[in-house]
Formats: sequence, structure tokens, C-alpha cells
Amino acid sequence: MALFKQLLRLHKGNIPLEDFFTEIVAYFLSENKEVLFSWLQYSHLLKLGDHLDAHITTQKTYKHPIRGDEKRPDIVVELSNGDGYDLIFIESKVGSSEGYNQLSDYAEILDSLPGYRHKILVYITRDFDPKKESVVLQSIVNDNVRFKQLRWHQFYQFLNTQKSSELNQEITTFMQEHRMAQNNQFSSVDILALANFPSALKLMEEVMWGKVLHNFEEILGERKSLEFRKRRALQNIQWHGRYILASWMPDKWVCFIGFFTKPVDSSGYPTVRLVLEVDPKSPKRQEILNEFRQISSNSNWNPYNLDTPNAWSSKDKKPLRLFIFR
Repeated sequence: MALFKQLLRLHKGNIPLEDFFTEIVAYFLSENKEVLFSWLQYSHLLKLGDHLDAHITTQKTYKHPIRGDEKRPDIVVELSNGDGYDLIFIESKVGSSEGYNQLSDYAEILDSLPGYRHKILVYITRDFDPKKESVVLQSIVNDNVRFKQLRWHQFYQFLNTQKSSELNQEITTFMQEHRMAQNNQFSSVDILALANFPSALKLMEEVMWGKVLHNFEEILGERKSLEFRKRRALQNIQWHGRYILASWMPDKWVCFIGFFTKPVDSSGYPTVRLVLEVDPKSPKRQEILNEFRQISSNSNWNPYNLDTPNAWSSKDKKPLRLFIFR
């Protein structure tokens, strides 16, 4: 499992994805100033020929100049050339949208801060969330604040132009896992996948929604409408690359079975898997883990995270070939 995905799952608290990713990017840029300067130029934020240093902070508190309430931009970048300073506020959105007047408030705070040559407000999002500069800067009288909107997939593309490093690779992997790598350009592989998806979907539906569904619900004792099952299966293939049937038990453990596109087996085909998984907050977690260990010691199930506290733990039946349900 990728490092950042594992760290996010192991954390005891409920960390919003946006905050977690903000800290990752801020740390990466603070430790790689040359990458920061390249990104600012790549994104047409500043011409950085004379900048010598940069200081990056996260969740720094500022008071609104009129109301006095506190605001915290996700990332603050202060740039210096030895004689003057420039200031950038970066507000990041991964799964949410702008709060009420959030961008306008940041623009007004930037406008009130003295001593900077250039002041820029950057709004960078995973999803399409267009903003009008005239609305964001409507209360700014002078032209001393600029607004720039970016998408996270552009940052992903930029990272792929930089010198590879372990941290760079972990960030791009995390972005792929959380749908921050997509852009609006179809590759030949995308077109081929799109053309073949209807037939692949029909095949999966033929396999899943007949005898498999009947036996699955008969054994686990949980019945849902077919419409609900199909809707959740499509959500799972979009979010996690798996087309599955799932059933939750009262003690917060789950059984799911279906097609997995990640990872594929050595032949390049999707796999069919049966997985048992227990929630870290299950009241009977330890008892269930003991059962998992016993099962894995006597069969060909693959254990996962059975000895890791506060993590999702599972028993994954070894991959079956695609034609298993003939």
C-alpha cells in the first residue's frame, strides 16, 4: 500500500483529506524550494528570476480587517529576494467546495497586509468549481491583489515533469488514488477503455446479478434492492476500481465479492476476489481478528493488517481468474 494512504488510514483521529494533503504538499514544497519556484513559474503565478528564498506555513491565522474574525488559509507562501517580499495564499479543495465568502475574505485580508510587492490568492481544486475574479475581488479597490484558479491535475502534470524522487512518487500515487490526476485530455488507452466499457459492464452484470447475488444474500442474510446494489457497484468501480457486492454485519465487519481492476493478475486480466474486512471501531474487533488468523493459518486466504492497531484489517481470498463464475 502507498505510504500516505497507509498513514491516513492508521491515524486515530478523523483527518479531513484536504488537511492531510495540504500538509503533504506544503512539506514537499518547503523542502524543495527549486520545485516550488518552478511550479510558480509553470502556473504563471509569478516571474521568479530574483527570488532567493521562500517560507511556507499551513493554517496560519489572520484576522479579517473589518469583522475581526479569524481566518486560516490552507497554505501561505512568503517569497523574498533580499530587498522585497511577495505573499501567496493558497486555498485547497479536494472533496468540498468554497465556504461562504471564503475567497473574498482571503482577498480582503491580503489587501490589508502591508509591505508586499505582489499579493496573490490561489484557489486550487480537484473538481470543477469555477469562480469569477470580479466577484472574488469585488471589494478590492486597488490592483494589489491577484486571483488565480488552478486544478490539482495540473499540479500532478507538473510533478511528472520534475526530477523523480521517492517523495514525489508517493505524492503522485496518492493523487492518483484520490482522483486528483485526471485531466480533460483523452489518451489512446482512455478511448480504448471507454469503447470497451459497455461490453465489460454487461459481462460483470451477467456474472454478478444472477446466481452470485442469490447465493450471496442467501448466505449473509442481507437483502437489498437490485437498483441499490448496482448503484453501489458503479460507485465502487469509480472510487476504488472494484465492481462488488457488499454486505455489512452488525458488529462492523463486511463481506464483499466481485471484480477488482487494481491490481490485475500477471496475465493483465481483472481478478475476482472474496474479502472479509473489519472496521477498526468494531466492538468485537479482537474476536474477529482471532477468527481471521485461524482461517488464514488453515487455508489460502491472504491476511492484511491483522497486527496493525487502528487499521482496517481483512482476509482476502487469493485472486481467482476472471472466468471462475462460468
